[in-house]
Order: sequence, then C-alpha cells, then structure tokens
Amino acid sequence: MPINANPHLYALIAGEPSGDTLGAGLMMAIKRRDPLAKFIGIGGPKMIHQGMDSSAQMEDLAVMGLTEVLLKLPKILKIRKRAVKNIVEAKPCVFIGIDLPDFNLYVEQKVKQAGIPTVHYVSPSVWAWREKRVEKIKAACDEMLALLPFEKSWYAHRNVRCTYVGHTLANSIPVDISQAQCRERINLYESSVEPVRAKVMGILPGSRKGVITRMLPVYAHAARLVKRKLKDIVFICTVPNDDLANLVKDLWLDVAPDLSLTVYVGSTQDVIASCDAVLLTCGTIALETMLLKTPFAVAYKVSPISAFIARRLLKVNVYSLPNLIAGRKIVKEFIQEECTSTNLADEMLMLLNYDNILMKKEFSDIHKSMRCNSDELACDAVFKLINRHYDNSETTLESVAEIESDNLEKEESQESQSEASVTDTAANDTEANKLQESTDTQENKSEDK
Repeated sequence: MPINANPHLYALIAGEPSGDTLGAGLMMAIKRRDPLAKFIGIGGPKMIHQGMDSSAQMEDLAVMGLTEVLLKLPKILKIRKRAVKNIVEAKPCVFIGIDLPDFNLYVEQKVKQAGIPTVHYVSPSVWAWREKRVEKIKAACDEMLALLPFEKSWYAHRNVRCTYVGHTLANSIPVDISQAQCRERINLYESSVEPVRAKVMGILPGSRKGVITRMLPVYAHAARLVKRKLKDIVFICTVPNDDLANLVKDLWLDVAPDLSLTVYVGSTQDVIASCDAVLLTCGTIALETMLLKTPFAVAYKVSPISAFIARRLLKVNVYSLPNLIAGRKIVKEFIQEECTSTNLADEMLMLLNYDNILMKKEFSDIHKSMRCNSDELACDAVFKLINRHYDNSETTLESVAEIESDNLEKEESQESQSEASVTDTAANDTEANKLQESTDTQENKSEDK
C-alpha cells in the first residue's frame, strides 16, 4: 500500500455504457461493505449517480476501431495522463479499470508502480487475438475479474490471478420476461410514431457516435426491405442519451425519410423486450438482448484498414458474447462484407415470421447457468486484494472502516450530550477514555505487527 493511502477512497474508470453498468453495481456493493466509501475516476451517469466524482466525460473514451481511435488520440492521451496524475496523488486504496483495455491497462500499470493495487474488470479478448497482451496484463493488474466462465482457466494456465464473477445483468434481469408489461412501461402503444398493429422490430445501432454513423444507414436500408414484406411492421430504437437520439433521428431522415422510427432515450431493457426481434450492433447489448429472450441478429462493420489488420490477428470464428459463451453460433452474425442490407433483411424476416422457440430456450438455459451475484463476487475479489496489501497487519480495510464508523457514531453521541449534568459528563469522559484506550490498543497491535 502507498504511504497514507485512504482506506475509504476507491478509483474506477469506465469508458462506455456497459462498463458504467458494471461500475455502478460494484460501487453499490462496496458501499454496503464500507459506508464511508468515496469514488474518483471516470464514469457515466449510473456511476455518477452512485457518487462517482468523474474527472472527464465517459463519452470521450468511447471510440472503436484503429482509425477511429487515431482521430481522437490526442484528447484521449491528455485524459489518460490527467487520470494517472489524479489517482496517484489521491492515493486510493485500489484502482479498478473497467473494460477499455488499451486505456485502462496503461493506467493500471502506472498506478501499480505507485504502490496502489489494481484490478481489471472484464477481460480483454486475449484468447481471441493478440494473446501476447497477457504479459502486459501481468505487469498492469493484480487481479482480473472475468465475465465468461472459460476465462478463469485460461488465465490460470498463464499464471494470472483471475476471479470469475459472471455478469451483473444475468443476475439483475429476471429469467421470465413479460413483453406486455415492458410495452406498458414504455407506453409503446401511445408513444409509437406508427400504430402498433402487428410485429415490432428493434434497431439498436450502438452507443457510440462513430459506430451509429457507420451502422444505422445499413439498418435503415434493411428496414425498408423488411417493410416491403411486412406492411404493418413498426420500428423502434433506444440510445443512452439525447445527443445520440438526435443523431439517430437526423441520420434516419437522411437515409430513410419514407420510414417511421420511434426513438427512446434509456429504458433499454424494456424497449428490447417489447420487440418481436432486434437487429443490433455487436457488443454487450447482444448479451443483454439474449438475457431478455428477444430473438436477434448481430451485425458489425469497421473501416477496411481495421478489418484488414483484425483478420490477421483474430483466433475465433464467432464474435458476439452469446455465441462465445455457447461455444457455437446460436444467433446469426453478419460481419464486414456480410453486413449488407439484403442479408440483414432476410434474417430479420425469418426471425419476425417464426416463433423462435429453440432460440429462446437456448437463451433461457444460458441465462440460468450464468446467474450469480456478480456485484458481490466482484466486491469480494476487490476486498481480498486490498487486504493482501495489508498483509503486514491483522487490521484489514474492512476492520479499519468498522472502527472509524464506530468512532464517528460515538463522537456524534457525545456531542449531543454536551449539555448533560456533571455526573453524565464524567460518565461520558470515562467512556471516551475507554474508547481511546481501545483505539490505542488496536493501533499498537498494528504497529507491533
């Protein structure tokens, strides 16, 4: 532990909505263990709601693809440098980098060199490509928190400390979903631009500006082809914030002014569950859609340069989380050249015209196998790591938190009784002395150790 580390200060960095969800869940679990917990770093609206003091906009880190990163590289490097400086100076008891490996592993390495224990939450896909990154992971983080079951054994064979924690969404989303209730919560029948008379198709272009700009035009052309076959089809969409909602509306009007699209801000799970089938961009949203038991197809397209490089590094033939977890294709993936409006429309028509019982059953089986209290498991791993950094003392972070909480409560009690009688004051002094002796004894034990 660095000298004078704050046992109640936790640093976290997340760079996209999926990481914001994981970070918020972990922060809630930490606060249940440590009521005095404070949080610094970078996070989104969910983490900020839990008390994160964010030093930058999470959206500034949300870029994907080699060429896309290069365009924003100067700003990202500036944010990264400031983040390292802030964390090292603040001396938190731990740093937790959530996903965003190219950014967070660098921060973790610098922070670790300063004596602060580090955790990486969400394993990079090192088992899929760029396996040599495992050496950088060893140098950067003290503990890896893995979402996929097979990752723990993969890291064990490479002597990297790893804990399987599952995904918080698998625990928070119920196994049985009521589509009618979800539609009622988003007021679908009143809020939809077009009357809902038949099927509802979801279009989820992504949560990043660059990805939406690249994927939505393809989806709009596919939607037009679907509309020709299913005249009463209704299209709905959801994005994380108003800025992205405006972007989606503007792009849609440019590409498909003849089609209606209802755009929701937030309510992601209810919107997905309200659909009969969804066309989505590859990412964590695929896992969320699977857990909601909504049939879907996955699409993704990057720049030609990014695709050229990636194909020479990739070691897997499936890309979406549901297929990776299942170990085979249970949903169709349309990547790069296969990501055409015709291919997407044909698959969506299949999903919309059939009941997809087998697909839904596989979704349910995977969901049941993944259910665990991920937030608490992640929190356990974090506290075990912190306590290992107190290995020269019997006093752990949790016991320090308990002692200081007790002291605060007793100090407040003494203040409220300051105007009591001389006898009561003497009694209070006696109790205060006992408390001081107890605290001194604890501190002496720590020093002796």
